[in-house]
Amino acid sequence: MTTIDRSRLLFPSLGGLYDRLTCVSVPLMRLCAGLILMVHGWPKIQQPFKAAGMAESLGFVPGVFWSPLLAGTEFIGGALLALGLLTRFAAAGATVVLLVTVYFHWIVQGQGLSGSEKSILWAAMTFFFVAHGGGAFSVDRRLTREL
Repeated sequence: MTTIDRSRLLFPSLGGLYDRLTCVSVPLMRLCAGLILMVHGWPKIQQPFKAAGMAESLGFVPGVFWSPLLAGTEFIGGALLALGLLTRFAAAGATVVLLVTVYFHWIVQGQGLSGSEKSILWAAMTFFFVAHGGGAFSVDRRLTREL
């Protein structure tokens, strides 16, 4: 846990509150990101080959390989992220998928920033976990080694 430097705060008395919020902010962000990725990936898991045509239209050939991989990355990767298990690995996969969605919305569909802003935010969030791992309340932290 990081201790807030109260001497730098405009209202030093809030330092204790900030310390407590810091402790729960990373696990909360990881849990929310993982669960929302699972919800987003649930329909894809149910029909893992449905996105084959879309994958091939983006150059991911054969689509019958990439479509189930996309489904697994979103649903299973989301579950791993929520648990904080193999966090960096799951987050790296999600980040790649999200960067492809940025390309899809910005370039392929020509929507620019307005069409890809959510994907950019999501990619930044998942990249945070690639860099930092699952945090204090993750399964990874309980194991002897992390990726």
